[in-house]
Amino acid sequence: VTMTAISTLLSVILMPLNLLLYCKYAFNNVDDDLVVQSLDFNSLFIALTVVISAIGLGLFASAKVHSYRFNILANKLGSYAGVSLVAYSALMSNTGGETQIWEHSWQFYVGVALPCCVGLLVANILTSFLSLKKPERVTLSVECCYQNVGIATSVALTMFKGDELSQAMAVPLYYGLIEAFVLGIYCILAW
Repeated sequence: VTMTAISTLLSVILMPLNLLLYCKYAFNNVDDDLVVQSLDFNSLFIALTVVISAIGLGLFASAKVHSYRFNILANKLGSYAGVSLVAYSALMSNTGGETQIWEHSWQFYVGVALPCCVGLLVANILTSFLSLKKPERVTLSVECCYQNVGIATSVALTMFKGDELSQAMAVPLYYGLIEAFVLGIYCILAW
């Protein structure tokens, strides 16, 4: 939880830097200023502020309210919100004319799944090289590979419209599915 909270806070700085970096090197033949100007940084910061505010409010409520009933209610509400976000992502990523989640090119599926699989592999190699105990290796490997698709979904919702929105929503949806599948198998095998 601590690593996830820290990485979420760092996303306020690192996500815009990543976008600038990717824009610079992914669009070599296009004017850099044009690509950067087309990014809606206000929407990006609003989405990140909403996510970080929700985390902060949850941490504050957890620290101040010491009630088993409140914890159960908050857990149910969070689970409902998570399932709703997945359902909404599935709906939004399939609303574009030719951008159904199952109609992307093979490069999309490989490109989106690769960070999850490679992150898990590299984390296992590094933690094994450092001679960490198995529970520590598993924990760090999962943390390195498990990304907050909620942030990506929030950013996609605020930065894109129309057909671009459905294409952008497909990335966190598919990554979340890959993440659940790969980490589910990994945790069962590690157990």
